[in-house]
Amino acid sequence: MKLCIVNVNEESVSGPYTELLTKNFNRVKRDDTILGWKYVKSLKRATDTVLSYAIQLNKTDVIECFYEAYKEGYDGAMVACSGDPGVYEAREIIDIPIVGPMEATLFMACMYGSKYGIVTTADRRWSEFCEDLTVRYGIHGRLAGIENISVPSKEAFTRGFLEIDWMRQEIEEKSKKLIEAGANSIVIGSAGLSTIASAANLSKVKEYNAPIFDC
Repeated sequence: MKLCIVNVNEESVSGPYTELLTKNFNRVKRDDTILGWKYVKSLKRATDTVLSYAIQLNKTDVIECFYEAYKEGYDGAMVACSGDPGVYEAREIIDIPIVGPMEATLFMACMYGSKYGIVTTADRRWSEFCEDLTVRYGIHGRLAGIENISVPSKEAFTRGFLEIDWMRQEIEEKSKKLIEAGANSIVIGSAGLSTIASAANLSKVKEYNAPIFDC
């Protein structure tokens, strides 16, 4: 099995994220599964994904990466972004499974109770985008709420990749708040925060034994 991961930042700025995410995948993949990476050409900062224009540029790059993976013989591909950019479009033209991590995780969370909550970045625009995704996927009515971490994205996706215990505390605090507000499970609406959470072995709100899903 050969799977492709498409990163939404240029390779030159993706080192710590790629390293953490690869370690997470290596913990769960089969021994005979080969992971390959592809990188977009346009985006240099993860924080720019809150901008509609940057999202549009990224979609085109991501779709091209998916198509390259298909032509190179990959068996499936996913985009390493909780915004699921380019997934819908790529599925129309590419004959291998294309996974949107946020889509997959939201539906997984719906299997663990009637309500789920989303923990995401400090950017209001991104939390609004996460809510838009729940509408697009038809499960907005089961959303208990969205909580933003307090750490600015510029710090979360630089220092945060190196100081994962610091970020773990932020994610735990917001997850607990959502569970106490009625959620049965938590979806981390950020690929970067998800990667940090799994690297820190954060998979549940212990006080309530409620699952936290890394998208």
